[in-house]
Amino acid sequence: MSVIKSAKTVEEAVKLALNELTADISDVDVKVIEKPKSGFLGFGSKDALVEVTLKDEKGKDIKENKDSIEETCCKDEVFVKSDDLKKIEDFLKDLILKMGVDGEITSDEDEEAVNLYINKSDDFKALIGKSGETLESIQYIVSIFARRHTSLEKRVFLDINGYKKRKEESIREMAMTFAKKSIRYKKVMRLRPMNAYERRIIHAALQGDNMVSTKSVGEEPFRHITVYPKKNFKQNRRSPKREIQ
Repeated sequence: MSVIKSAKTVEEAVKLALNELTADISDVDVKVIEKPKSGFLGFGSKDALVEVTLKDEKGKDIKENKDSIEETCCKDEVFVKSDDLKKIEDFLKDLILKMGVDGEITSDEDEEAVNLYINKSDDFKALIGKSGETLESIQYIVSIFARRHTSLEKRVFLDINGYKKRKEESIREMAMTFAKKSIRYKKVMRLRPMNAYERRIIHAALQGDNMVSTKSVGEEPFRHITVYPKKNFKQNRRSPKREIQ
């Protein structure tokens, strides 16, 4: 038996999990899913996320008790997939309403993810935020809710009015443009600072290119990508290998 908890620190998240499991630290195994992130000037901060699992002996006792209770009185309360999706949709709807924004929410599910879409929003810009940062934060909050309150164990993907699809296409075009410039001028091209999500799109877009390589450089929030001709870097032994971050 395991639970997933989030808090400002790993220690606080573990304490919450122990309280829910009514267990001591010696009775559990702790897995840190995400370390806390302070962000920059309050933006992009994230709580710690941990998974705390009861060790076999104690977990077996609790599972047997839980199964016994469910068998006698709780059969009708077991969640099915459609109920979980509805629960996540309702949570997202309530969340954006608290932000002062309304919108139509739809969802579907594939093998890898629960996909949520906010359509016909009256203020989609407020939900997207600068460079999609607000959208990513909303997606993170919904992901935590899904892990805590549903039986779904998939990642959550959230898009608003097709924003992510358009943005990914735009970033891929940018990647191709800088790759062509790097080849044409035989020099390193430096892109603007990007978040991790945007950088991954650049790296993926140029991963199969046999003329250029990419590398993430610098520290957040100024971390950016450089695009450089492969031939130039083969001649320079001190040049770093390509990294995807």
